[in-house]
Amino acid sequence: MYSIIIDTSIKTNMRHYFMKYKSILILCPSPNAKGGVADYYEMVEKYFNSDRMALQFYYTGKYDTNTTFLNRVYKSAKDLSNLFKVFRGKDLIVFNPSLDMRAILRDGVYHLIAKTIFDKKTIVFFHGWNHGLEGKIEKYAKCLFRSIFCFDKGLVLASQFKVTLERWGYDPGRISLNTTIFEHHEVDGTKDPFKIIFLSRFARGKGCLEAIKAVEIVARDFPQVKLYMAGDGELLEDMQGYVVAHNLSDNVEFTGWIEGNAKYTLLQQCGIMLFPTSYGEGMPICVIEGMGMGLPIVTRPVAGIPDVLIDGDNGFLVESREPIDFAAKVKYLIENKALWQFISLNNILKARENYEIRNVVKRLEEMYWEVAQ
Repeated sequence: MYSIIIDTSIKTNMRHYFMKYKSILILCPSPNAKGGVADYYEMVEKYFNSDRMALQFYYTGKYDTNTTFLNRVYKSAKDLSNLFKVFRGKDLIVFNPSLDMRAILRDGVYHLIAKTIFDKKTIVFFHGWNHGLEGKIEKYAKCLFRSIFCFDKGLVLASQFKVTLERWGYDPGRISLNTTIFEHHEVDGTKDPFKIIFLSRFARGKGCLEAIKAVEIVARDFPQVKLYMAGDGELLEDMQGYVVAHNLSDNVEFTGWIEGNAKYTLLQQCGIMLFPTSYGEGMPICVIEGMGMGLPIVTRPVAGIPDVLIDGDNGFLVESREPIDFAAKVKYLIENKALWQFISLNNILKARENYEIRNVVKRLEEMYWEVAQ
């Protein structure tokens, strides 16, 4: 007869390991969706590697191929049903809304369920920011907002948004400034300052037409200048019409939506990023991607941009929305090659140290671990 001897130290270590190992649930858009939040978590999923926690992703929001009202209602109801199942057994749930009405209503319900029914630790990462809704919450619903989003950790992409949440009554120690990210690609010496890129959706407030008009002005002095409009969206036909009407076909090229290697190949060739945005967003990922590829950035000091870019060191922050003012900064970079080269190198170093995905996921792991305890 044989007896089985069980090493109790192994059992104790295994029990201790599984008690410490954390399960993290992240609610975010599908990788098939176009936009910065989807890109952010696609890269996080690709590079996150930990021996003390596992990430699980649940994709919320509209289906990319069907955006009808009935489909959105169906998707929200389906999400609600599924989340009652996936919330169980999680040590931490990470929400990723923008401060807009639809996202706040949807994630507000989900967050209430996570907190009141399942008593979960939560992080809420506000990616975008609608100043109109901010004003309404400020006036009528600060306490309600704080009751619904009673998170353990809040993340924002701009210091001004952090100040707002603190003004609404949140503990400053629970609010942190976070960043968007980029994936490192090698930069060679083929950049051309006469090649300019606009990289974003063609939406109102993004500065699409202002970028074209600015390059139209630059082309009067530098006819070889070329603007690559990389993206798509609701304003595409209007911009194409403007280019044809003003005989700018030699100076403006519409590439369509680009991603992956095609995007980085184009960024490699270009020498300046032009982004005259006034859009209500957090920290545009295109700015970080441009910095990482060594492009001086000509943009506006809105949302989280002034937290990242220093005027003169990383490009130029233009207060105005007038194309002539953006054109002046682009021409200044073209005419001052030493400055253009200095900013290019400066941006590469700054972006890789602070925003490269491999460094960011290490910081995310530490934050998730701390909040999940």
